[in-house]
Amino acid sequence: MKKVNFDEYANNYNKILQEQHKLFGNIEYYGEYKIKIMRKILQYQEYINILEYGCGTGRNLKYLKKYFPASNLYAIDISKESMNIAKRENPFTKILTIDEFNKMSDFFDLIFIAGVFHHIEPSSREEVVKNLQFVLRYSGKIVVFEHNPYNFLTRKMVRECEFDQDAILLTKKELIKLFKILGFKPIYSRYCLFFPPRLKFLSFLENFLGWLPLGGQYFVVFKKS
Repeated sequence: MKKVNFDEYANNYNKILQEQHKLFGNIEYYGEYKIKIMRKILQYQEYINILEYGCGTGRNLKYLKKYFPASNLYAIDISKESMNIAKRENPFTKILTIDEFNKMSDFFDLIFIAGVFHHIEPSSREEVVKNLQFVLRYSGKIVVFEHNPYNFLTRKMVRECEFDQDAILLTKKELIKLFKILGFKPIYSRYCLFFPPRLKFLSFLENFLGWLPLGGQYFVVFKKS
C-alpha cells in the first residue's frame, strides 16, 4: 500500500475535506467538537504544556487555545508543508521539529491526537506510542480520537477519501491494547460523533449513546503510569 504524502494535500486539505462533507455541514464543527469533549472529560483541569501530535494544517489548534487559554501549546506533524501552514495560521503555537520533539523527555502534561493512528502502519504503532511515552510526564494524559470501523458511513468516507488511501482503521479495543502493552492505563472511553454538523442540535443525546459502538468516531483517555 502506497503511503499518502500529505505535503501534496496541505494547500487543499480543507477544501477536499469540506467537499467530501458538504452534505453534512461545515467541517469546522469537528475540531471544536473534539476539544470540547476533551475539556469536559478532563474536568476542566489545567495543563501547563499541551501537544497536538499529528496537527496537520493546524485546524484544531485555535480550539485548543480557546478551551485551554492558560496552557502552552505545541504541535508536530510529519508533513512539512502542513506544519508551515499551521505555523502561519496559529502564531500562538510552537511548531516542533522532529529533533526538538525527540529531546523533550517528560515534558508534556497532555497530548491530543485525532485521526492519526489509522495512517500509521500497524508495525510502526508501538514505536510511536513509545515516543509519546518518552515526552509525556508521569501521570500525564493522552486523549486519542479515531475513526470507528464499526460505522458503515465512516468506512465509506475513508474508502472514498483520496488522502485516506493508506488508512488501516483500528477498533477501540485494538487501540486500548496497543497502549496498555506499553504501560498506559485507559481511564475513560466512549463512542462519539453520532450526529453530523447539520444535526448538532441532537448532540445532547450523545450523553446517553457513548456506550453504543455505532458513532462515527470513538475516543480513549490514557494515563501514563
